[in-house]
Formats: sequence, C-alpha cells, structure tokens
Amino acid sequence: MTDIRYGGGCACGALRYEVRAAPRLSLHCQCRQCQRATGSGHASLLVLPKADVTLSGELRYYDQLADDGSTVSRGFCPHCGSPVAGRSSGYPELIMLTAASLDDPTRFEPQQVVWSASAQPWDFLDPALPRA
Repeated sequence: MTDIRYGGGCACGALRYEVRAAPRLSLHCQCRQCQRATGSGHASLLVLPKADVTLSGELRYYDQLADDGSTVSRGFCPHCGSPVAGRSSGYPELIMLTAASLDDPTRFEPQQVVWSASAQPWDFLDPALPRA
C-alpha cells in the first residue's frame, strides 16, 4: 500500500513521518514510565509495523527499563524535545507514535488502556475502554 493514511511530526517541523497503514492498536498507557515521559497520567499511542512508517529528520532515543522487563526507547526531536515515537525490545517489528504528534490528532481512536494498575486517581479516561 502506498497511499499515506497519517502524517505527523514534532512541534518545530524538523522531524516528520508518514504512515501507510491503519494502526494495529491504539491505546492509552498508564505505566509510570509513560507518566514521567509525558508529564501526565498516560501516553496515547498508535502501534504500527515499522515497515509502514517513513521518518524524515533526526529522531533521538532515550532508553528505559519497562515494567515487563523489556527496554522501551522513547523517540524525540533533538531540536524541540517533542515526544514522537517509541519502540520496545519486546516487539522490534513495531513502532509506537504519539497521538499528539499526528497532524490531525482527532483521528486517534483509543481501543484500550494498558498498565491501568499504575493509573493516577486524577487521570480520568473513558470508563468504557477495556483495561489491562
């Protein structure tokens, strides 16, 4: 498939991406690492095959040990600091894009909440979403 379904990037425009497939999963993650990385109660992410995403510009990663023991790498623009992407050693064929980095973030449709045991009591998410 060659048509572009999603586009996005960082705040300053130095980092851009194009996506040629629908996400495999769209989720809110409430793990402590995502809370710290976003400065909020969760990260909103689209999970896609790496092969369907084209990045242009520089993306730097910060590695963290995830709660499940894998290494999670958070990708950000080195110029403006915007969080844009992530990857996990447990799923090397996938990339996670931050919902807020989409050119049209209204297209994000969460399907579930993960790591909900780490949820902060002030972080209200749709109670109809399945939790893991």
